[in-house]
Amino acid sequence: MLKRLPATKDDYHELSNIWLKSVKATHNFLSSKDQKDIQENLPEYFKQVKLSKWKIGNNIIGFSGTSDSDLSMLFLDPEYFRHGYGKEIISELIKSDNIKTVTVNEQNINALSFYQHQGFEIVSKSETDDDGRPYPILNLKLK
Repeated sequence: MLKRLPATKDDYHELSNIWLKSVKATHNFLSSKDQKDIQENLPEYFKQVKLSKWKIGNNIIGFSGTSDSDLSMLFLDPEYFRHGYGKEIISELIKSDNIKTVTVNEQNINALSFYQHQGFEIVSKSETDDDGRPYPILNLKLK
């Protein structure tokens, strides 16, 4: 059974490892330098959101970060892709955290499709990410 718990600084290392595995499986468009830079900054990003870890038994299978009604981050260990956990997490976040918006890299077609299947639609696009990197970002809103 999937369980949500608050993530703490003690979890950062494990969450960073999940982030890296997930990014290697889904973000092949990121340069090695940008991937390394983002990973080094994860602790700072984690501090800016309501960070949750998602567990099955004793295993952390992923994490999410929310801010107001925005889903700022959602990453799953690739071992748990396509088992319904992402859908379960989104449903829970919509109910408990009133999530209404999410951003996704335009090149991450699978994530875009996933969010669209959860009821989100594209409302705008930015040509760069929040740090000015050349990765177009799609802004989605719950229908």
